[in-house]
Amino acid sequence: MIKLIMEFIRKIKINPFFWIVIFGAVYTGHFREIIIWFFVVLIHEMGHYAGAHLFKWRISRIDLLPFGGAAVVEEHGTRPFHEEIWVAVLGPLQHVWLIGVAYSLRQGEIISADDFYWFFLLNGTLFIFNLLPIWPLDGGKVAFALFTKWIPFKEAQRMFLLVSGGLLIIGSAWQLSIQPTHLNLWVICLFLGLAHVLEWRSRHYVFMRFLLSRVQQTSTSTTRTIIVPPTWSLSKVTHHLMKGVTHHIVIKNLKPIKIKEAELLEAYFHKHPPECAIGKVFR
Repeated sequence: MIKLIMEFIRKIKINPFFWIVIFGAVYTGHFREIIIWFFVVLIHEMGHYAGAHLFKWRISRIDLLPFGGAAVVEEHGTRPFHEEIWVAVLGPLQHVWLIGVAYSLRQGEIISADDFYWFFLLNGTLFIFNLLPIWPLDGGKVAFALFTKWIPFKEAQRMFLLVSGGLLIIGSAWQLSIQPTHLNLWVICLFLGLAHVLEWRSRHYVFMRFLLSRVQQTSTSTTRTIIVPPTWSLSKVTHHLMKGVTHHIVIKNLKPIKIKEAELLEAYFHKHPPECAIGKVFR
């Protein structure tokens, strides 16, 4: 347990946006509140880290952000559905037992009613906010996992980021119209907007990582058949691959040809240009 905590601490990286929020809190005289908030955020991220460690994910770093934090992992979009859900929700779940502990302290009259109310409001806000279906919040990661479960990965990426970005624009416009002078709110909206831009720009890299994970994946009990015309490129066929299933590709022709997903990926990565027609590769 101690070793796990020490590894967690070594991977912590404080985001510049986080420093802006800390400076604002200290400047306005809320030093005690920022220390407690910092502690709560650490516990939240420890939940993510413990889940990722349990499933043997490769964790690059832990970013502390204005709204909480984010565990940066190498497995984004490539791990089984249940693992991605658990790792995402284990952060927000920490707020539940933290509120329970604070309630016990209040019942024992160790903390005041005002302190309990503030701590309850802090944890409740972080719990609800982090479960919003917006990237890169925990709720956004759950939503992305759901998209990839039912839609081919490439299309799921595009659809999710568009939906998430739309929700962010609507939510930000609404909140900023209510609290236009709220500095922390501006920082959070700016950060989330920047995160969307960066994720959109790196979507091809994420998709390539998904395809590479398919090369190493063993066969699953769930299978799916994709019927394609011979004129489709290898690249276009890969756009129809889904997570968690084993694909069989049928090439429509006078004599239909059936190939395995592994054969498609072998041709895509090692033998032919991605834009080569699949009918020319497999005859």
